[in-house]
Amino acid sequence: MSTFIQRHTNSVLIITLLLFPLILTGVWGGITYQVNPQPTGQVVVMTYNIHEAFDVNNRLDLNGILTTIQQSDPDIIVLQEVDTGVIMSGTTDQARWLAQQLNMFLAPIISADHIWQSDVILSKYPILDYEETILPSPSEDDTLLRADIEIAGQHVSVYAVHFSVFSSTDRRIQADVAIPYVTSTGSTIKIWAGDFNIDAYTTDPVDQGIYADITAFLNDSFEVALSQNGNLTWPSTAPYQRIDYVFVTSSITVLSHSVPSSLASDHLPVVTQLQLPGSPFRTAIQNQELILDIQISEEEGS
Repeated sequence: MSTFIQRHTNSVLIITLLLFPLILTGVWGGITYQVNPQPTGQVVVMTYNIHEAFDVNNRLDLNGILTTIQQSDPDIIVLQEVDTGVIMSGTTDQARWLAQQLNMFLAPIISADHIWQSDVILSKYPILDYEETILPSPSEDDTLLRADIEIAGQHVSVYAVHFSVFSSTDRRIQADVAIPYVTSTGSTIKIWAGDFNIDAYTTDPVDQGIYADITAFLNDSFEVALSQNGNLTWPSTAPYQRIDYVFVTSSITVLSHSVPSSLASDHLPVVTQLQLPGSPFRTAIQNQELILDIQISEEEGS
């Protein structure tokens, strides 16, 4: 949940002055790393709103974000509220710095007017391609980022999003753009993660409708995980809302879902351990389900 307006109201002019030289110096240039994770078909995915690397005491601490990430050792990271060379966060290109520290491939938002609070996807696996689409609303425009990643010989499309904090009406408008985009682009194996700003336990019928529309074609990782350890993600000091999610296609087995403790941001990260389709583990699960179906049929026939 953003505090951008409170902190940055007087900084728009500074950002404008900084923007042009940042582009000239190649802030958005491509990055290539030599990363060779084991092709097991099992992948750990983290989604994390890093709050521009400001901790719960409003101190800039990018190292705290790095430590939080390293403790979970994710293979794919979906980040929100990432600043990219703006003065309010120390002029550090947070996306590139984290990618370098973690030795991961990087897919950043490349719109010049989204150099702060942007979405970023980091991956130990090669990123084949990435693109963004704008999610408009009356209050603000947000972005949806897609990265196509090769994992264990399979193409997986990972989507990063940060829906509007202002109102469910704004989120509905954005969802009406985002949902068709996710369903119609990329691989048939999909992971959609981010700060959706929709409390899983909301009574708002608009937000309930958005959640229902998403879970009509993707599984909520918390709901289908074989093991679970926490689900509330905001605020990190005493969480009472679940607004950060990892959604996956039904062909993906969710082995675990956890919410690690950290005060490095106002959000807590979500970490899911996933098994991609076509792997030995997935085949074993399917075989167990088949055996169970046969046993039930035999019992009903006897």
